Amino acid sequence: MSPDGGVNGVQLAASGSGNSEPAAQKASPRRRAPAQPAQAPAPALTAVEPEGCPAASAPLSAVVSNAVRRWFIDAHKEAIRGDVKQQALLGQMLQQGYGCKADAAVGKEWADKARRRGYRMSGVYCEL
Repeated sequence: MSPDGGVNGVQLAASGSGNSEPAAQKASPRRRAPAQPAQAPAPALTAVEPEGCPAASAPLSAVVSNAVRRWFIDAHKEAIRGDVKQQALLGQMLQQGYGCKADAAVGKEWADKARRRGYRMSGVYCEL
């Protein structure tokens, strides 16, 4: 504090309460922000897991395994509906046990069905 009552070059104003505030702050009245109505707290968010999905804290291997299983299920649905590319994919997945239990005989049936409908297996999926 300097002899004239200032601190670091800022003049302090004397007040009756003994507080020493900078003069610039004392001179300008403080305005209060308009009162805002109280808002109800937001509802807590809860994680909703679809049936059969692993929890968010599951290891990555479980998440990947679940995704591959869902891919197999989707391919199977589309293959039944007649999508020739999905029939070829389903045959490949069944033969290798990708997303399902391996079943070479059923996989070959689906791959043959796709071939009979004119789908060429080379290039997109491995040669069966």
